[in-house]
Amino acid sequence: MVEWNPPADRPPLADALAWPRSEWFEPKIIVVPPEIHRAFPHADALPLFQMIAKNVGIRRARAPFVLATNIDILFSDELFAFLQTGPEPRAMYRADRLDVVADLDRLPLPSPAECRALPWLRGHREDGPHYADGRRSPWYLSARAWLNRTAWNTVHGGALPALHTWASGDFTLTSRDIWASLRGYPEWPMFSMFLDSVVLVEAYRAGVKMVALAPPMVVFHLEHDSGSGWTPEGARALSRRLNRAGIPYLTGSSYDRLARAILRKEQAFHPFNGEDWGLASADLKIIEPVAA
Repeated sequence: MVEWNPPADRPPLADALAWPRSEWFEPKIIVVPPEIHRAFPHADALPLFQMIAKNVGIRRARAPFVLATNIDILFSDELFAFLQTGPEPRAMYRADRLDVVADLDRLPLPSPAECRALPWLRGHREDGPHYADGRRSPWYLSARAWLNRTAWNTVHGGALPALHTWASGDFTLTSRDIWASLRGYPEWPMFSMFLDSVVLVEAYRAGVKMVALAPPMVVFHLEHDSGSGWTPEGARALSRRLNRAGIPYLTGSSYDRLARAILRKEQAFHPFNGEDWGLASADLKIIEPVAA
């Protein structure tokens, strides 16, 4: 677990959480202190550079496969079973995300099994957002989006490859060797939106086999606050908030242009980051928390 820019007025994660042990769980916490965070542009407005933080963990991982995910995510039993059988070393895996609302204020907290059994609000699938009642966007919005996309693709040279870019920051699994060849996520000091999709395009351009796992191999996102995860309903409000704060981010059109630029390169694939990706040269504290 990467503890990025921990607040001084709260206990560290090693003390704040219980850390049981098992043959499947050997926790380590990599601490990125505030002084390193403050060295990045926009550090005052953005307390976490999510993708750089993930790179810190990916760079120091020891297992042959590395899964980039977040702390508000649960996996289905079927997904755990797939992980046990062993994924292919030359493939990158994605999974649908189902958003659920759990009562995280109650004591005792709901169990993972109870959370996974909750009805889901929306699903982030390979072809975009779906809702539990079967609806998508209203037909007139869908038609307008289809026309806009068709016109954009016609002007810009055709459709992008069908990669599962929806909610990709919550589940991206590939081998440690592939992560190293990609040098992780682009380490740009901006809000994380679309950066998780860029690495999928890079992997595709590099010839990695792209696999979208089929339900019921899914992840569940626990909606715990407004803005706790990207949603179609909250996209405009999120953009307004970032604009007011002066925090840079990739828009849909800027991501589209970037993806096309990656795919158009005639030379061999080359990652965005340098060899020091993941703060490799930084002397970061690694804590093995005391067992509960």
